[in-house]
Amino acid sequence: MRTLLFAFTAALLSQAALAGPVLVTPADSGKTIALKVGQCLDIRLSTQAASTGYEWYLAPGMSERMSLAARTVTTPAGAPTGAPSQLDYILCAAAPGETVVKFLNYRVWEKNVKPAHELSFTVKIGR
Repeated sequence: MRTLLFAFTAALLSQAALAGPVLVTPADSGKTIALKVGQCLDIRLSTQAASTGYEWYLAPGMSERMSLAARTVTTPAGAPTGAPSQLDYILCAAAPGETVVKFLNYRVWEKNVKPAHELSFTVKIGR
């Protein structure tokens, strides 16, 4: 019975993963995104950390309903030093429910300074 349950769960997760990640950008901040358990969210941001020092960070306190799967930075080939880069956070839905995912844009060395920008997304996770 336990083996059958694991096989069923694995099948559900693989179906959600096949749907591909849901892409969101800063323009989607404040919106509600619907995911299924096992499906991922790709938050695509622009960063200029190499020139200005401002970087996007996942705010603390994210629910265990979501897990960080990857964080990648892509700089266009041949881009000069300090050129904007693409920053992708891949978060995957781990359990049903609702959670808020928040990002802060700040310089890590500046203490007691409000973030330059904030983004948040409400994520509703279904089975």
